[in-house]
Amino acid sequence: HQKSTMPPQPCLNTTNISQNVMMNLPKPAMPLLLIQLLLLPPLFSSAVVAQDPYHTLSSSDLPPANSAAARPSPLKGFLTSPEWHTGGYTNPQYFNTIESTMEFYYIGLSDVMTGMNAFPGFDSVVEPRVAASASRGKHSILRFYMDYPQSDVDSYVSHTPQFLKEAPYNVQMTDWSSADLNAVGSSPDYSDSNLINALENFVTALADRYDGDNRIGYIQLGLLGFWGEWHSWTGDSSTESWIPDETKMALIDAFDTAFQTTQVQTRYAHWYAFGTNQRQGFGLHDDSFAHSTIDEGVYGDPMSWFFWPQVNSLEATDFWKNGAMGGEVRPELQSTIFDTDYPAGTQYHQEFGMCADTTHATYMMNYYAFGVGYQGSSLESARAASDQMGYAFRLTEVSVAEGTVSDTVDITATVIQDGLAPFYYDLSLSLSCPGFNANLAGVDDIALEGSTASFTFTAVPATTDCLSVLEFSLSSSYALAGAPVKFAQGVEDGTGVGVSLPLPPSEAPPTSQPTSPPTTAVLTPSPTSAPVTGVPTSQPTNVLTPPPTNAPETASPTSPPSPNPTPLPSNAPTPPPTTATPTNPPAPSGLKTVVCGRGSPCSEGNKKTVSVDELHEVRCCVNAPNGLPRWWKQKCLDHPEFGDKDLYARSKFSGVCYNEQTFSQAKAVCSEKGARLCTIKEMEAQCAKGTGCNFDREMVWACGHAGYTCSADSECCGSCVDGTCQGE
Repeated sequence: HQKSTMPPQPCLNTTNISQNVMMNLPKPAMPLLLIQLLLLPPLFSSAVVAQDPYHTLSSSDLPPANSAAARPSPLKGFLTSPEWHTGGYTNPQYFNTIESTMEFYYIGLSDVMTGMNAFPGFDSVVEPRVAASASRGKHSILRFYMDYPQSDVDSYVSHTPQFLKEAPYNVQMTDWSSADLNAVGSSPDYSDSNLINALENFVTALADRYDGDNRIGYIQLGLLGFWGEWHSWTGDSSTESWIPDETKMALIDAFDTAFQTTQVQTRYAHWYAFGTNQRQGFGLHDDSFAHSTIDEGVYGDPMSWFFWPQVNSLEATDFWKNGAMGGEVRPELQSTIFDTDYPAGTQYHQEFGMCADTTHATYMMNYYAFGVGYQGSSLESARAASDQMGYAFRLTEVSVAEGTVSDTVDITATVIQDGLAPFYYDLSLSLSCPGFNANLAGVDDIALEGSTASFTFTAVPATTDCLSVLEFSLSSSYALAGAPVKFAQGVEDGTGVGVSLPLPPSEAPPTSQPTSPPTTAVLTPSPTSAPVTGVPTSQPTNVLTPPPTNAPETASPTSPPSPNPTPLPSNAPTPPPTTATPTNPPAPSGLKTVVCGRGSPCSEGNKKTVSVDELHEVRCCVNAPNGLPRWWKQKCLDHPEFGDKDLYARSKFSGVCYNEQTFSQAKAVCSEKGARLCTIKEMEAQCAKGTGCNFDREMVWACGHAGYTCSADSECCGSCVDGTCQGE
């Protein structure tokens, strides 16, 4: 199945080729070509020509828009931390008057990491929390920290790992107190190379364990500064320099390299990760949301330190198309922000909806909503605000046409994304009925609010049993059991949208009397008995009708025939012949090339020639001038040879790493993903380095595609002929 919005593929889509060529043919040649086409094999019969819809359901025929029908919506809306409530993460007791699908966890780094490469806390601390939330049908959001300020020294616990404070690392600690924050704490020397190395090791291990784990919705970079919020403001401006830019950049690089699937977020829009340096899959979180998010012009001077002005200064206001926007409603505003007398628009009391619209928010923490609970109109406003955030999908049109396969129909559905932000993981449209079930990927690509895409399901059984009970639904590998992604339409539950469609005209029961002459747009069914006719008419209709029992002889048509079927093109590539002599170069040799996953160095060498049957890792490359989804990485933007070629690379697909693959298997993996194996030069230029799966130190398959300069077959995906790779 293909999305109907995909461009035609000339080598495969004979229907589109035929239609395009026919428009350029001189009219006198059409009758002869039509006769020739009728003699072709069934592949080119009228059955493969796409038909116009014979029935369409518009938005007025489908269930109405209703944001409440999508509740609870995975990976969006308000949430809380189980550990802020009675019962903790194992059995939290909090209000559910607002449907929540996520839970947040602050976790001290020292509770997880006990040595440079020792992380026992993944099993003892992180996993129990993630598993507990998933058992409740909720995704986890994680943030790790080292310095969590407390109101007094007795209650403060440093979470900088103890081994870093001791020999041989001896990371220096600075105790601090702040009257402005009414808090105390202890911060490590953020410039210490041993600390930076430890943080990089932690991020790599965290990704090895949890990148692509569908139980985790988002991971905030955290680790640096107070509460892991990347600032160290105590009221004394000198403390703001405690976290060097180089340390922030190192942590950004570590997360960018390690995480290929799971969305990550930073507290502030740092120049090294946003704007012209936008990292794919990087979002933001504002933990003073609706307090100092936007500058409404009521403060006298421009508030350049507010959240959105900082984003705007980097020209990074489109970051949300790539990475999710989250955060926390400022705690002192939570209890009143949805009251009718909330002073919205005054200083430090910003209107929630305006902030959400501006930032394209997907989720916000809100302890009050679950710990105390809103009542009456405040509750309804809070629920509407939770619905407002993130994605909202609806079906706006469903049409059905006679199928390209006999006894089937093709059904096209148009989906609109009507929310503030995309769905940031894989999302497919599913169609099912008795005897049929199919999924079409790409719903997650509908990013902009109000944008649409159409999806065509082919070979749907043309039976009443199927067409009368069709159901559309949304599916994602990130949806937890019992917590599906829903449509924001319908009276109550948007889990599925049911439709009923009529049988195609050719399958409709015949009438007792012959029908009137057919129109030029519809094929009518054959009558129950052969009609008695006089002499055949001299002027045929423009539509090919089913052949009668005894084919009448008619004169050549004098008007242009219909495009069904269309003539075979003469200037387009044809499918590979089955009996003719192949024109491809000889089969590739039994030796191919593997290259170090990070270019160099690897323990096995930087590059070597091996048997095609050896097992090695897979990384895929593709040139995409129009860009690719956020999980593809551009690693060679500054390279003199590859920087201007829109080169993307990727290692993990839907959470799956492809290790220990033969050469042919590796080629097939990339081909299935609409990509190719990276070339040797691309690998050596580190264009695929850091794209995930810990393949940087592994030997990865590489080969030159057609046109690539070569000196031996082992350098090509196919064969080396006269210094140039041929074949794929």
